[in-house]
Amino acid sequence: MSKPVCRLCSSTDAELIGEKVADAPESKQYKCRQCDIVYLFPIMNEKEEADFYRAEFEKYMAGRSGASWKSPQSHFRSYQPEGERRLPLVRPFLKPEDDVLEIGSSTGYFLDDLRGYVNSVTGLEPSQAYRDYANSIGIKTYNSLDDLAGKKFDVLFLYYVLEHLRDPIDYMSSLSNWLNPNGRILLEVPNVDDVLLSPYNIPNFAPFYWQKAHYYNFSQKTLNDVLIRAGYDVQMIPAQRYDLSNHMVWMMEGKPGGVGRFKEIFTPELEIAYAEALKKQWRCDTLFAVMELKK
Repeated sequence: MSKPVCRLCSSTDAELIGEKVADAPESKQYKCRQCDIVYLFPIMNEKEEADFYRAEFEKYMAGRSGASWKSPQSHFRSYQPEGERRLPLVRPFLKPEDDVLEIGSSTGYFLDDLRGYVNSVTGLEPSQAYRDYANSIGIKTYNSLDDLAGKKFDVLFLYYVLEHLRDPIDYMSSLSNWLNPNGRILLEVPNVDDVLLSPYNIPNFAPFYWQKAHYYNFSQKTLNDVLIRAGYDVQMIPAQRYDLSNHMVWMMEGKPGGVGRFKEIFTPELEIAYAEALKKQWRCDTLFAVMELKK
């Protein structure tokens, strides 16, 4: 294998931090000593990437959660709690007159939740099965930005998209072309400073966490740096998706799927306190960012 090169700053000075990547035995995870980004090397070439997202991605993601592939209808139903989780975070940044676009909208479960709070919702989704389902329930969903024919929006959403991109800075910069004046971009990515990676250092978690589809793994610092370089003013907010039960199961059994298992023992107050402690230290599992174009 050739020497790793940071695709964001071109430095070849890197620290090896992860030797096992799910479904990509030829790849490893490195941390750039120049800009601190954690990146996968090598990554899929463009043809491999196109084939992966066209034919494998939905089943790949289902397999990572220990589930079988879900039909669009069952996917929509099972992900509704995730859409509801997002609402309290995003509502302060929404206006009733907003036209909204979600990039990577899946079956439209989040856009369905947003319909009562904004003027219009539109989706962008490469999976034809998911796109067809969203269109069938009245959520206009397109295949690519090129299909939007110059339409602009007040809010763009990107949930778990940025880590998949070959060039996140260039892509984020280009999104300004689809923003109205005073528009906003809201996104979430996994946090590479997740407590399960470190300091807990759960042996089975790292090979699960590092995956072939995630070309970059962001921290609070590196996500902020990337978005500033793309031309935005940034507000960073820590978020925690997974509960204490999930973390206990990782510790005891070394596998995912533990959400809610001990809900009869762990009180809501304990869950809130645990999540708040992780967020305060930026050891949470998720980074939420709100962006506006620099004035």
